[in-house]
Amino acid sequence: MIQYTVGYQPGLLGWMVQTQTQYYADLVQFGLPFESKVAAEIAEFAPRHVDAGNLLLAAHTAAGFVGSIVIDGGTTPAARLRWFVVDPRMQGHGIGRELLKKALTFADHHHAYLWLTTIVELHAARHLYQESGFRLVAEHTDATWGRIMHEQTWERVRLHTQ
Repeated sequence: MIQYTVGYQPGLLGWMVQTQTQYYADLVQFGLPFESKVAAEIAEFAPRHVDAGNLLLAAHTAAGFVGSIVIDGGTTPAARLRWFVVDPRMQGHGIGRELLKKALTFADHHHAYLWLTTIVELHAARHLYQESGFRLVAEHTDATWGRIMHEQTWERVRLHTQ
């Protein structure tokens, strides 16, 4: 049974870094620069996760974490959806869809505008974003991670008011 928990839990931040790093290493061969950046950014966010307008949400089973998603925006009108990942062994079971649904409900109560960045290789995630009201607003190539990637920026304006 999948449970969804808001806030810090021991091991969650490390799980997020490890899962993001392994997932992207397997998918598009991201390595040390990616892992370093993800680790630093999650560490920077960690003390702020309790601020109003920020959300740290995990999906887990009795065996451990299986998914995470973050809304990073504090009290600003705009927020960023970040570190959305589901353990590859658990993909296809609706966990990502539920994490995104819960995160968007939260974001709609705290922010007028939500944005995210992704890469074109993440077809299932992009499909979820489109279903959830996000629209593609920019595309560019980037070599930050040691190879040329096609990055995208997606945005979503609040669908309803508080």
